[in-house]
Amino acid sequence: MTGPRVAGLRPSDVLASFDGPLGAYVHIPFCEWICPFCPYNKVLARLGLAADYFAALLTEIDMYGAGPFTSLYVGGGTPTLYPQHLAEVLPRIPVTGERAIEVLPLHGTVERLGVLKEIGFTAVSIGAQSFHDPVLRHLHRPHDAAQALAAVHHALDTFECVDVDLIVDVAPEEPSQHPGAFLTDVRTCFAMGVDQVSTYPLMRFGYTPFGEARHNRHREHEILAQVDALARTMGYERRSVWTFNRIGSAPYTSITRRRFLDFGAGASSFAGCDFYVNHFGLLTYIDAVKRDSPPIAKWLHLGRAPGMAYDTFWQAYSGLIDTDSLSDYGWWARLLPPALGPLVLAGLATRDHGQYRLTARGFDRYHDLERWVTYHFIEPLWAQMLAEHKREGSHVPWAETANARTGPTWRAVDRVLSRRVGTSA
Repeated sequence: MTGPRVAGLRPSDVLASFDGPLGAYVHIPFCEWICPFCPYNKVLARLGLAADYFAALLTEIDMYGAGPFTSLYVGGGTPTLYPQHLAEVLPRIPVTGERAIEVLPLHGTVERLGVLKEIGFTAVSIGAQSFHDPVLRHLHRPHDAAQALAAVHHALDTFECVDVDLIVDVAPEEPSQHPGAFLTDVRTCFAMGVDQVSTYPLMRFGYTPFGEARHNRHREHEILAQVDALARTMGYERRSVWTFNRIGSAPYTSITRRRFLDFGAGASSFAGCDFYVNHFGLLTYIDAVKRDSPPIAKWLHLGRAPGMAYDTFWQAYSGLIDTDSLSDYGWWARLLPPALGPLVLAGLATRDHGQYRLTARGFDRYHDLERWVTYHFIEPLWAQMLAEHKREGSHVPWAETANARTGPTWRAVDRVLSRRVGTSA
């Protein structure tokens, strides 16, 4: 990393950098099965390591003593592996809104979901990805279609808010393979009455076994347009680039909260003008917490202009940019209307006073932009962080970081915005 060294970054320093209400995220990196398409920080589950990890996680949460949070989202990894540990985590995080968790279909049983509700979760996301066995085999998922369907039904009987994740991968949609499988999966979710369907496009991170491949973005636009049309006939509406909600249902999302403080190995926090990334290596993360230090490995001081750009980008994901809500960026916010004007002229958005709403064409362009941002910023950042596993002697074989995309855009951003994180030790 480059930039001035900041010795002894304290929890109070991090909290002081937030300029408004914040949500909370907790990362549980353990999996019993490694899905090769998934780029998130994860390791194979080991009981002893998990106990040490959760002890460090509780210490990190207490270290900040923050709250109340507007919401809590628990992801992974496979967070539903350890409900007994989650029962210790939730009481330490005061939340005024929903408490949501990702659920592996294998864990979507009546008994396991009942335990999650008893612990205090109010919403679940079932990681079905597909209800077609050939597609699940293509993705190397550990469950079958029947288990995914059963998990959704059980969740609907247990929770008031249920999201279902489906992966958009146009390769299985080719005529020679499983044409129409994805649209059929979406129709199934709508027919069951789930609150939200999240239609995530497959991201082919270079460091994963799925590797780099060309994307047929026009075909993806076409498929998502078909989902949009189907939604309107079945009582659903498009509430973001990739999510479709039952009309009148509560939203379920982990990425459009304006400010968030995240806990765990591989978690990241956004404070408005600062972006923090925790250590990805579990042993490194645990060691940092034991030294009574925030386990932050990467600090990007965005400042007002890049911070506003990041904030605006994620607002656009929801399909609506509210310039009034960005006034806390000072005079930079006055530059937004002229900057967003070309979107209106190009037919990508409509304007109503200070609000800019994406059109169907705007959703398509954002879909492409989000993928570009993912490959040019998120992938090189995560690859940099995943290298910690190798340095601590716990290299994860699915993450060949040497194969990750990188380039001058990320190197320039890293050089300009990074601040070195020191310790007071």
